[in-house]
Amino acid sequence: MNLQEKAPKEEIERLILQAGGVKTLIGCLHGISDMHIAKKESKESAKAVNLEAKAAKRPCPIPDGLPKTREELEEEENARMTDSPYTKLLRARGTHPDMVLD
Repeated sequence: MNLQEKAPKEEIERLILQAGGVKTLIGCLHGISDMHIAKKESKESAKAVNLEAKAAKRPCPIPDGLPKTREELEEEENARMTDSPYTKLLRARGTHPDMVLD
């Protein structure tokens, strides 16, 4: 469907004259187009904010990994270096090396 079928030629000419000429009319159309684009972007950003808000309302966090199995824990324990006598002494005293004042 073309423009002449929707509106008579006289109405289109009157619209162009009221707008101040073809260049002004084109500027108006660009402005209207920019408004539509901005409205669409604001709706999309509002949807994204709503999704983030819904995710934040979850009662408990989603775990990001599975807990370690017994075999994995045993493997880590066996791979650990033995404690030095100094470390054993510090653990027995219950202080951290940074906190020891001699």
